[in-house]
Amino acid sequence: MANKEHLTQLQNGVSSWNFWRSQEYRISIDLSEANLAYAEVSKADFSGTDLSLANLGGANLVGANLREANMTLANLSGANLSLATFQDVTLCMTNLSGANLSLSNLSAVNLSLANLSGANLSGAVLRNANLMGINLSGADLTNADLSDANLCGANLNGANLSNASLCETELSGANLSGANLTRANLSGAVLRKTDFNGAKLKEADLRNTDLHAAKLDGALLENAKR
Repeated sequence: MANKEHLTQLQNGVSSWNFWRSQEYRISIDLSEANLAYAEVSKADFSGTDLSLANLGGANLVGANLREANMTLANLSGANLSLATFQDVTLCMTNLSGANLSLSNLSAVNLSLANLSGANLSGAVLRNANLMGINLSGADLTNADLSDANLCGANLNGANLSNASLCETELSGANLSGANLTRANLSGAVLRKTDFNGAKLKEADLRNTDLHAAKLDGALLENAKR
């Protein structure tokens, strides 16, 4: 449960909260299970904060500092997280469906088993991220950088990955059926048992990929590099 004093401090507004954090930087902040739905907390300092199981659905977290925060099992559906700082944050099993994460830097972040269905990740950086079992169905990943990420068993059904970088990415057993991978760079990717049924791979770079037992029924491979 959230510490009542900490919750009261946040309710005083972001400016007051950030000043208090700067003065009490040694305190471990506990906002676990707090109800912060639709909260206006842009540019708030949540670094190192325990936000596990918190409800931040629809919250405005633009430019928020989430460095080393624990957001396991938190609800961030529909939240605006653009330009937020995610260094060493834990987001495993977090609900981020429909969230705005455009241009966010999520490098090396743990998002395993998280729900990002319908999320906006256009231009986001997810290099070396742990995305095992993640739900990215219908997500916008145009121009995103997923190089060296682990997407083993991920659901990318109907996702838009046009112009995305998936170099050396682990996609074994992932579902990319109906996904748009036009001009995506998949060079060196591991695509064992990956489902590309009905996917658009026009002008995609498939050189040096491992396509063992991959499903390509109905996939559009026009001008793909192989």
